[in-house]
Amino acid sequence: MLLLPRSRREALEVLYRFCWLADEISDGPGSLPVKKKKLSGCKNELKACLTGRSRDPFFQKLQTVIFEYKMSPEPLWSILSGVEQDLKPIRFKTFPELHGYALKVAGGPGLASMEIFGFKDEAHRVYAENLGVFLQLVNMTRDYREDMALNRQYFPSEDFKRFHLIPGSIEENNSHWIPFVEFQLERAWSYLKIARRSLSSRQRGELTTAEAISAVYFKLGQKLWNNPRAILRGKTSLSKADKLLSVTGAWLRCLSWRYASK
Repeated sequence: MLLLPRSRREALEVLYRFCWLADEISDGPGSLPVKKKKLSGCKNELKACLTGRSRDPFFQKLQTVIFEYKMSPEPLWSILSGVEQDLKPIRFKTFPELHGYALKVAGGPGLASMEIFGFKDEAHRVYAENLGVFLQLVNMTRDYREDMALNRQYFPSEDFKRFHLIPGSIEENNSHWIPFVEFQLERAWSYLKIARRSLSSRQRGELTTAEAISAVYFKLGQKLWNNPRAILRGKTSLSKADKLLSVTGAWLRCLSWRYASK
């Protein structure tokens, strides 16, 4: 976010804080009734934000961002809808179910971010939604073990059946696990391709922050591809050097695209 002008950076920080608060409802401690109560309170605060009546200090900041950037309410409601799904055990049977979920929890923040960047047209919507799905699929691949421990089987049952795997009972030496991971990452990269093709290089050059995020996750996807079995041992992460190189490369590409368009 340091690649953004200060005003947009501060607005994006507020949006990400909202996403974090929503995520903590489902992933944080507490019983299901307590979490439902917290989600209900979050929904009420968002309603107040959208009508300019919020009295909560944080949601007043979000309210200011919403009105300053004329943000659409749908992406924000999508985020909360995705959180609501996470309150229950998840067992997606087909990819369309997973895709619909990803459009909420990742497409929602993407669309909201795009409005802060200053774009609301259809091409940028396609970019934001598909980039969000890409990020979410890579995340799900990396976090497979952690998600299963939370009773969340995001990958569709049809995928496990296709690769002769039993969710939650996969050993590191299972030969079917590697092609399963490769299949999920190839699917993720297909959405990244759609996102990139939706905009010209010049347009992508104006979205340095989004391009930097996608570069980091592309690098993470490559690391998961090279060592799929590590996913079953714990969370795979990138070094600070890998992240810095990915962000710097994206920044330089965006600069070159903007320069070439002049």
